[in-house]
Amino acid sequence: MFPSLDMVLALVALTCFGLVIYSYLIYPLLLLGLAGFAQVWVDAGYVRNRRDRRRGSRGDLPSVGVVVSAFNEESHIGKRIENLLRLDYPADRLRVYVGSDGSSDGTAAIIRSFADARVRCSAFPENRGKASVLNDLVAQVEESLVVFSDANSNFEPGALLALVAPFSDLSVGCVSGELRLEKAAGDNQDSLYWRFEQFLKICEGRIGGLLGANGAIYAIRRCLWQPLRSDTVCDDFTVAMSVSAAGHRLVYKPDAVAREMAPSGIGEEYRRRVRIGIGNFQAMVRHPEYLFGTNGIVAFTYLSHKVLRWTAPHLLLVSASASALLALESPAWLVFTIFQLGCYGLAGAAFMIGERAGRLPAPLRVPAFLFALNWAFLVASAKFAAGRYRAGWERSER
Repeated sequence: MFPSLDMVLALVALTCFGLVIYSYLIYPLLLLGLAGFAQVWVDAGYVRNRRDRRRGSRGDLPSVGVVVSAFNEESHIGKRIENLLRLDYPADRLRVYVGSDGSSDGTAAIIRSFADARVRCSAFPENRGKASVLNDLVAQVEESLVVFSDANSNFEPGALLALVAPFSDLSVGCVSGELRLEKAAGDNQDSLYWRFEQFLKICEGRIGGLLGANGAIYAIRRCLWQPLRSDTVCDDFTVAMSVSAAGHRLVYKPDAVAREMAPSGIGEEYRRRVRIGIGNFQAMVRHPEYLFGTNGIVAFTYLSHKVLRWTAPHLLLVSASASALLALESPAWLVFTIFQLGCYGLAGAAFMIGERAGRLPAPLRVPAFLFALNWAFLVASAKFAAGRYRAGWERSER
């Protein structure tokens, strides 16, 4: 006997809603438990095998090529290069490759002004997009490790030492550092979601299921580089996940720290999230191997943390639609439908108030941000499906 239409609608409504609850609430708790077990297992292994946890000597440090692609970054690029040259890393094993992607300001001139032999400048006359510049810069790198960063980031003095340490394990193909967002007065204490994401990265790294890398500070083995398609939007995620899909480990190093200024308003963050969302859907469609070609742990974290998060607004819309149909005949489903729509409406109102006022009371910041995040994913999916995006640079505070 076939299930009734009401049974199918109920299953759809509850499953879609449940998958979102799982991604945001249940998965982090499950991940925390798995990460705790994994850490105990690793610690027991050190005790059991009496392995040395200390880093190797400085004489063992690999050669590193730092790659920075820039477009109209005259206000940042000089300080960025100076920051890299001052890092606590042997000068004879560090080289900086900087590319100006057809900048119309003084970016190229500032790069050329550095007389240090460790700085290699490539001033490209045509603006082609970040992915094309990265392809050209990495092709010049002769060092064994390639470190990627942004023009508006700054590394802490010991960041590079921390970042390269895990490569002593030959199974490691990519290492991601940690980005800390700042305002003028210091760390951005309002970035609750960002700290939540850092927590997930730490836990996923412990169980061997790290996803992507932080574009402000990450490194791969030069031999594992795969050229990017010219219209790639999220290059950091694509580069790192391609390394994982090739069978190599991704490691998270929270003590390899880069810093950037945080966006001042939720509207700025929303626009940034739309662009990242387009890159997310681009990666999901173009690279099914990230789900089906990686090991079971990576597939589990990718589905739970990324795929379900990116599709959360779509799942919520399907759930609300199925609930609304059931509400025509059931008071219980009517209450559930009103609950869903009421939550989304209140969160949307908080977002709009934040857009206009620029500042929200603390209790409203989380729902406003979650609305902005999910609305951005919804808009991004529509733009990606329609092909209404480009791989060029977009100015933002981050």
